[in-house]
Amino acid sequence: MVKAEIIHLVLFLTRAVPLRRWDELGTLDREVALYRRLLPHLGSISVLTCGGPAEQAYADRLGGIRILPNRWGLGANTFSLLAPFLYRRELRAATVYKTNQLDGAWTAVLAKKLYGRPLIVRAGYPWSLNTRRAAGRLTLKGRLIAALERWAWRNADKAVVTTESLRQHVITWAGLPPDRVTVVPNYVDTDLFRPLPDVDVEPGHVVFVGRLAPEKNLAALLEAVRRVPGARLTLVGDGPLRAELEAQARAHGIPAGFRGSVPNPDLPALLRRAAVFAQPSLYEGHPKSLLEAMACGCAVLGTDVPGIRDVIRDGETGVLCQTAPDEIAAALGALLADEERRQRLGRAAREFVVEQFSLDRAVEQELAVLAGVSQ
Repeated sequence: MVKAEIIHLVLFLTRAVPLRRWDELGTLDREVALYRRLLPHLGSISVLTCGGPAEQAYADRLGGIRILPNRWGLGANTFSLLAPFLYRRELRAATVYKTNQLDGAWTAVLAKKLYGRPLIVRAGYPWSLNTRRAAGRLTLKGRLIAALERWAWRNADKAVVTTESLRQHVITWAGLPPDRVTVVPNYVDTDLFRPLPDVDVEPGHVVFVGRLAPEKNLAALLEAVRRVPGARLTLVGDGPLRAELEAQARAHGIPAGFRGSVPNPDLPALLRRAAVFAQPSLYEGHPKSLLEAMACGCAVLGTDVPGIRDVIRDGETGVLCQTAPDEIAAALGALLADEERRQRLGRAAREFVVEQFSLDRAVEQELAVLAGVSQ
């Protein structure tokens, strides 16, 4: 087995998501935390990003991880196809490639075919399935995505997914042998996201953190809050539905505040004061914000859909409900009315996340995957 300290890893970032975008969303520190922790165990780590030379401004925050930017000013799609040639020297010097998501994984597959290095293809969510869910049917774009996705899976030396249900999907849909697909869940910095004593929970305060997009089902959450006396909602994040959701709140007098993007290190203070964290999505991959709320000891309410039901054990670590406004309102009202239950669920949620999704555990799992493909 190749020792971890001589592994030279190149991480291929998502096709059109540079480091700058992570910083704008307030998630840069969260996204790179794993690789900063991995770096002392490896020979080197480089990240290939579609962002331009200005990406080098993040070098200090990456703590020694090398940045390979798009210094030619190419479009994201063009760069994703040409990067294996433009960075041929760096890619030949690597010992392992890894993708951050499926979108753009073809760049890493091309590099593997050119230079013969082992490849780890990671997916935090089912790309083709989500495309089909969003459109309500299999579109031409969906077929192209499905073909690229299957091509990436089949060229992977190891496929890494975030949940067991996604693992079974990849095995069945892509036809991979079970031993080539492994689960490495999303992680939480449980030292940052943790309960603190003497923090006053604000009665009736419901918090959502995430993208304001159709799959998050936020119109239903707003309507549910409207139906629960004493409830008020804070939505953290941005997205294409923000203006529409703000208009809904104004039109119906719903007590809802829109905070926009908040830096990840600032979220624990907000989560600790929440009476309930709500995740009302129509579908998910493996929601990081839900795990972070649980790590803070927050009582969580989620819809009984893929991705969320993989995290919440109904009645043990949180509450599951259906996606309609009346179902969300009934579950939310019952949870807000029972402080003892919220405290019990919050304690169990914290214990569950520390046991299953800590950053320390993720580092161990990642090192095992890297060592396995480097043999």
